[in-house]
Amino acid sequence: MKRIIVPYDFSEEARNGVALATVLASQTMASIQLVYVQRKKPDFAHLSLEDERHLVEKEFATLVEEVKKDLPAGVEVDYIVKKGKVYQEVVAQAEAFNDAVIVTSTHGASGFEELFLGSNTLKILASTELPVYTIRHGITPLPIQNVIFPLDTTFESRQKSPVAVKLAKQWGATVHIVTSTDNYDTEELKKLNAYTAQCEEYFAKNDLQYCTYRAEKEDLVEVSNKYASHIANSIIVVTTRDKAAPSIFMIGEKAQRLLRTAPVPVLVVVPTLVRITDSFRTSGN
Repeated sequence: MKRIIVPYDFSEEARNGVALATVLASQTMASIQLVYVQRKKPDFAHLSLEDERHLVEKEFATLVEEVKKDLPAGVEVDYIVKKGKVYQEVVAQAEAFNDAVIVTSTHGASGFEELFLGSNTLKILASTELPVYTIRHGITPLPIQNVIFPLDTTFESRQKSPVAVKLAKQWGATVHIVTSTDNYDTEELKKLNAYTAQCEEYFAKNDLQYCTYRAEKEDLVEVSNKYASHIANSIIVVTTRDKAAPSIFMIGEKAQRLLRTAPVPVLVVVPTLVRITDSFRTSGN
């Protein structure tokens, strides 16, 4: 992670995204870039696009100085004002850099956060393969020391293992594998146990501190949330897709539920076919 891109609209929720970006930048020394996207027509009837831009740049100049006060010396913070659709411009800006991530709030414009994610958040997740760090309204980000790793029997669930390893090493964090029997039949339970053992072996071979929590016949999302609420300084890592989700969904059902309800930040990554140079691989059984 070298650059953190943060969509920003001067709302309270957007400030929470900046707070999470500040925590990440402090741990990684990555630079932060705030992105404000103007619509093709002014949002405010009494302002022209040019006037809006001048006002935004004035506010950004103050905000950048405030953010820098909470960062280590040498961490850069800047901003850019663009025009177009928010999700398209944010993704394009992030993908213009090497090793960039996106940090965004998940609070929906409707205000009904328990039911809906913000449309821009969903569209960002559906439009990029870059890691996207998300944070709900009201959640206070803390330095990350624990990575919560929900695991089920879907193919995609294990595919975040290399990401978990990379992050845990970068942050000196402990990985917490969280599973639940969730009314599985005998064969599914065997598969879950096998997947759990594979992940444990993989984390051990990468010299990570890890532990495993097994719940009985509980919903995995609810278990993950309850577990994370008792683990300080944690983040939940999920993949955007799962094979059980209908193809009409831009991201998987479990990922959406975690984004709406998690008591800690959530990192969403795209599942990729990554082969590991030992007995564990994320591209097959």
